[in-house]
Amino acid sequence: MSEETSRHAAAPRVRTIASSVPFLDCLADALLDGTLIPGFSPGGDPFALVRASIYLPTRRACRLFGETLLRKTIAAGGGTAVLLPRIVPLGEIDEDTLAFADAFTDPPLPVPETRRRLGLARLVRTWRDAVGEGSDNRQAVAAGPATELALADALVGLIDEMSAQNVPWSRLDDLVPGEHDAYWDLTLDFLKIARDMWPAMLAEQRMVDGGVRRDQLIDAEVERLRSLGAAAGPVVAAGSTGSMPRTARLLDTVARLPLGCLVLPGLDTSLDEAAWNALLAEDDPSPSHPQFGLAALLSRLGVRRADVLPLHPPAAADREWLLSEALRPAATTDRWAGLAEVEPQARLARGFAGATVIEADDSREEALVIALALREALETPGRSAALVTPDRDLGRRVAAELLRFGIAIDDSAGVPLSETPLGRFVRLVAGVVEQRFAPVPLSALLRHPLARFGQERALHEAAADALELMLLRGPRPAAGSDGLIAAADAFSAGDVHPSDPRAKLTEEAQQAARDLARRIAAALGPLVALDSGTHSFAALVEAHHAALAAATDDAQALADLAAPFEQLADGALWAAPQTLSDYAEQLPALLAAMPVRAALVPEARLRILGPLEARLVSVDRVVLGGLVEGTWPGAARTDPWLSRPMRASLGLDAPERRIGLSAHDFAQACGAREVILSRAAKVGGAPTVPSRFLQRLAAVAGDANWTAAVARGDRLRGLAARLDSVPALPPFERPAPTPPVELRPTSLSVTEIETFLRDPYSIYARHVLKLNPLERLDDEPGASERGTAIHEALGRFAAQWPEALPEDAEARLAAIGREAFAPLRPFPAEYTLWWARFEAMIGSYLAFERERRATRPAIVAETFGRMEIAGTRGPFVLRGRADRIEVFRDGTLAILDFKTGTVPTARQTRVNYSPQLPLEAAIARADGFRNVPPFPTADLVYVKIGGTAIEEKSVVEADTSAMDLAEEALARLQTLLHAFENPAQPYVALRRPMFRGRFGDYDHLARVKEWSVNGEGEGE
Repeated sequence: MSEETSRHAAAPRVRTIASSVPFLDCLADALLDGTLIPGFSPGGDPFALVRASIYLPTRRACRLFGETLLRKTIAAGGGTAVLLPRIVPLGEIDEDTLAFADAFTDPPLPVPETRRRLGLARLVRTWRDAVGEGSDNRQAVAAGPATELALADALVGLIDEMSAQNVPWSRLDDLVPGEHDAYWDLTLDFLKIARDMWPAMLAEQRMVDGGVRRDQLIDAEVERLRSLGAAAGPVVAAGSTGSMPRTARLLDTVARLPLGCLVLPGLDTSLDEAAWNALLAEDDPSPSHPQFGLAALLSRLGVRRADVLPLHPPAAADREWLLSEALRPAATTDRWAGLAEVEPQARLARGFAGATVIEADDSREEALVIALALREALETPGRSAALVTPDRDLGRRVAAELLRFGIAIDDSAGVPLSETPLGRFVRLVAGVVEQRFAPVPLSALLRHPLARFGQERALHEAAADALELMLLRGPRPAAGSDGLIAAADAFSAGDVHPSDPRAKLTEEAQQAARDLARRIAAALGPLVALDSGTHSFAALVEAHHAALAAATDDAQALADLAAPFEQLADGALWAAPQTLSDYAEQLPALLAAMPVRAALVPEARLRILGPLEARLVSVDRVVLGGLVEGTWPGAARTDPWLSRPMRASLGLDAPERRIGLSAHDFAQACGAREVILSRAAKVGGAPTVPSRFLQRLAAVAGDANWTAAVARGDRLRGLAARLDSVPALPPFERPAPTPPVELRPTSLSVTEIETFLRDPYSIYARHVLKLNPLERLDDEPGASERGTAIHEALGRFAAQWPEALPEDAEARLAAIGREAFAPLRPFPAEYTLWWARFEAMIGSYLAFERERRATRPAIVAETFGRMEIAGTRGPFVLRGRADRIEVFRDGTLAILDFKTGTVPTARQTRVNYSPQLPLEAAIARADGFRNVPPFPTADLVYVKIGGTAIEEKSVVEADTSAMDLAEEALARLQTLLHAFENPAQPYVALRRPMFRGRFGDYDHLARVKEWSVNGEGEGE
């Protein structure tokens, strides 16, 4: 061994690449030209690199570095291929498990992640049950399967963290019970149990935690490298900060090898020595500083910062100096006072010259502006750009906005399986059965593009349309697949009102819907069989997979489901027995941990990267998005197992350490040639606080520089605003269609006449356009259903006993009422309340009946009537159904209408706002009601049914008569009908909206919200 080689073997060889220098390109150049490791220069030897080993933080960095080396060696060799070195991902805090090809001859198997999560969740459940059923402590521990899984995930993180930081579990014994809150004593008891039970469960399967396996692999690699020495060949570790003790040990070993070199990312060489030394001060360290990890690593290596040589001069020295000043330790920020001098001011201006600040109003605008900034980079050939953010929601928003330009961006994080179309299909199948075939999830499943149920797509969609219209809109059918089939078999289009859209369903469509209901029941049958009771997780997974296979015939989807269900089936080994509801509740979280990533596209010009992955990736324009407190840096995570003092006693890193890592990632990303800093003033409707990194930059850069950067951002915001701008449009006018006379209705009911008077447009939409409103999916019963049940009960009672009441009237009315209220039984809350009120009202109603019948009238209940009104196009038919007509011996009538809602006043009736009863009197006088003689009407009465009270309200005032009201209402109706026989007469929207309901069925079609805000009046 030469003297030079010996000297380098004794002292660590450490280099750095500035944040403003493309990391992977610089590393590749230094490796190829021999400047990285003295004594190693590949030259033109195509086999030289194969002897080298390169350790990088992430698998993506490894793939990109391999592509970079390949590109450079082929270019240098005139197209000659070379063999690449061994490129190994080290792994960092949240990264993949280490996998060295020849470092460990018999590595232990890592426990599969799904099995580990479900096994620890079972431990949590066992512990919760042991704490005491129904006790306050049990409620404090967990409340359901999803919470148990969340606690298991937190325990997974704690296990990995203690392993990574070399904290033995025996230290739990040093924590003294009683010194903490009672909850922490409870969790400490569990952790002491888990530290024994969990390793025993792993040992039984001859497995270890992934973190333990990683540590063993690193230890083995360290020993291998030390034993080989110079024979290990060129060894380079680059891009890691050594935040984990064992990783730091490996970096130390690599740096001391005869042909080894450690390359640090973005070591700050401009921070003054006093501030640098303050980072690791024993009395007040600065773990939140971006250089804290590198300072700790250099201290471990015994290397002075001055001895770390850069591989390339900084490409933007002023930018790096600016960031160093902005992020300096808080204890030394008094040095900012010196920045007011002329030269520092000039450096600040140069350092901030390439920066842009986007201050968006909300997250929607932020995503759109970022998408536009990325798209703008493509205008220059060969230019690249990336969004760097820890906010996955922002990343998905930007990816969606880019689709408007036809750009599918390369997203390194991928998409959780639970949020993909395939994942949603998996969740819907389980959710439909778990929710007992409730209309909303069932409709969503039927509309999913993967749903087939053994039919061609077109046939399935037609059958789904019919099934939704028949059963899923309005109040839900009986629960379960049997209820769905029974409701489908019982449906008949002839049983519904002709105006109901369901009345138009053909027999063929009805049969298709019935067939689909049976197909759904058969396909989901395996899960339906497990709908009650507790089952093994394996049985639930198997049944779920069988149901999915029966629900779709998409071969690719079924192939893509194979791996996730293998993971779920593997996890079943340790999962606790559970109900289908438990399984469905845990499923989203289980699927979310299975990301779906697109294949790496090395030549992609646009990317979305997480902060860690962006550390070594170089692009021309970098957008740092989501720069608000709680996102970047992230909020300090609350550990449900250990309090902050407990973590400190164990020797675990303080939460501020994560802030330091975020700060380092921020500083690295800001080294790009062009940097855009973005934040939203509001996220989710709540105001945000700018990231502390932004606040520090603003404080150091100065008002003028910051204002200029914001102005550059406003340019992008202006472009984004213009992107969605539309030409000025004339204000919307109140619609007033004039259809041909032959299309206008020639028959209306008395209740529709009221609508005709107040809102002619509704009559146009229903009778000219033939549009009937659909009920909402799974619409809970409201006032209409309650009124229908009461009307049916009282009408049937009066029809059965039109004269004398039976002796057991209370029992008879109650029995009829139970039949009328039966359709509401699937809604227990509404049924219980409304039925109780009906029962309480029976006594008052019978008292009302006895008082009304004292004059011995003959009662005709729920009778239909019609009359013809002469018109220029022939007779117009006025229809109506009277709730009750009383025929008195003196040759007069009383017409009653039962109301469970608002009752029209006598004045509203007199001014023709509510002409229902007067028009019914006109029909009666014209001998239009069945079984009712053509007598004049003496009284028009609304019977208000509210709670337990029965209140009669006559609309006939002292200075008029019922027949006067009838004649006046009929005359006004004739005038109205003759007016609308004129083809120029429009059907104006909301002509007389007074006393109209707040929302009409056709308001959206009439675009009421658009024209009503223009200052136009709403009719008379």
